[in-house]
Amino acid sequence: MRIDLGDAALEINLRVLGVRRYRLRWHVGAPRDTGPADRIVKGPPYGPTGKADLIMDLQADKQVEVDVQFTDEVGNPAADPGDASVTYTTDNPTVLNVTDHGDGTATIAATGTLGAANVQVAVSSPTGGSLTGDLGVPGVAGLAEGVNIVAGEPTEVTPDA
Repeated sequence: MRIDLGDAALEINLRVLGVRRYRLRWHVGAPRDTGPADRIVKGPPYGPTGKADLIMDLQADKQVEVDVQFTDEVGNPAADPGDASVTYTTDNPTVLNVTDHGDGTATIAATGTLGAANVQVAVSSPTGGSLTGDLGVPGVAGLAEGVNIVAGEPTEVTPDA
């Protein structure tokens, strides 16, 4: 629970003893090219964001697969709780499209628009509580594939007499 106190905030966390505690670690796959279907802005729901647990630049013409890996309290790999429900959302669908595959994985595709976006994963389990994680994914320019000629201001070639 978070209570806003103006210049400060009071955060209260409750931990149930005896309930297994998990942490999430992002696993980001290799980027690959997007297609026109990946650049269509999707509608709500858009997820809430917090501070990013990891930041990954994604070029404006790429997409990447993501997955979650469970860790214990000290960062060691832990078994998937099995009954967990994993949901992915984005706070800025004009920069990123997130396709949740429903199996704990998702595809994050750049829309071609440069800017900042976050992807949030929410994991809930009937027996293990809930976890969230934020991945900051700024959309950045891709590699140069074209060239534009930029003309300056015209100037006089011969002086007028």
